[in-house]
Amino acid sequence: MSKTRLSIVLSAIFFFATLMGTGPGLHLVNPLPGETPATILGMPILFAWAVFWFCVQASVVMTAYCKLWKVQEETKS
Repeated sequence: MSKTRLSIVLSAIFFFATLMGTGPGLHLVNPLPGETPATILGMPILFAWAVFWFCVQASVVMTAYCKLWKVQEETKS
């Protein structure tokens, strides 16, 4: 996969994760008022939802770091 295509794919994934993590995606798992929040392994599902999308964003950044960003040598003055 070329670097340009990879950067477009990673940008799209990061944008989607940003929307789903803190935007309209919260309404998919947010309980109605008066309902008991669901849990996953003892964590409220809303917290688990946010952590999942944060992990998606972190893996996009790590992929970009390893595959796209180049290390530039510092020049001595």
